[in-house]
Amino acid sequence: MTELKKLSNQDIPTHPLFESDPGAWRMLVTSIHRKVYARDKVVVCHGDAAHSLWLVYGGWIKLVRQTPDGKETIIGLCTEGDIFGEAALFPNASYPYQAEVIAGQAELARIPAKEIQAIAKQENTFSSTLMTLLNERNAQIQLRLEHATTMSAAQRLGCFILRLCRNSGNDSAKFQIPVEKHILASYLGMKPETLSRSQQQLKEMGVEIAGANVTVASVEALKEFVCGSCSESGTGTCDIEKNS
Repeated sequence: MTELKKLSNQDIPTHPLFESDPGAWRMLVTSIHRKVYARDKVVVCHGDAAHSLWLVYGGWIKLVRQTPDGKETIIGLCTEGDIFGEAALFPNASYPYQAEVIAGQAELARIPAKEIQAIAKQENTFSSTLMTLLNERNAQIQLRLEHATTMSAAQRLGCFILRLCRNSGNDSAKFQIPVEKHILASYLGMKPETLSRSQQQLKEMGVEIAGANVTVASVEALKEFVCGSCSESGTGTCDIEKNS
């Protein structure tokens, strides 16, 4: 874990939270602390007081809830451009999940709850941006619930792959799955053996998966297989379609 770095006005506000409101960045920058966290680091614990809002600048974070008998449910995966710890926007709130670094290091920045609440009250544009990001998070959760009912396991895996290659700029793509297979299986609501079978089914769509390495022969062919079973398809709200 690197030394905690306090940002300055010379740092570029690259996170989407500040892109539409540089003024909010200038007001908050001296309160933002940025750090690289090692793999398996628990950043926040379920039930702890929500002391900070967290911004993801790089790496992957899993958001989990765990039962007393040890059963774990992954309710979200966050990566570059995402936020978590949104309970910090509300007075006297607690984190509703545990946030843990996965798949190597993660670069995160935290904003103390009191500061983020004060700026949200003062800056209408910033408050609107926060609400937009939270609405997108809620929509993603609802969409995952829908996919669990309307999509096959292979289609759910295909949707995740489409999100990873949506900025490739080409109809073909090569990349690595950034999270371990058992975490991906849990996130997609399936058993590891079901994930393996799904990988084999995607071969017919031109998707080759060898370990963490993925080759997509045709993004459009994969979309045709996946998106017909999704209510977001063709609405203009799907981030896969917006970035393709």
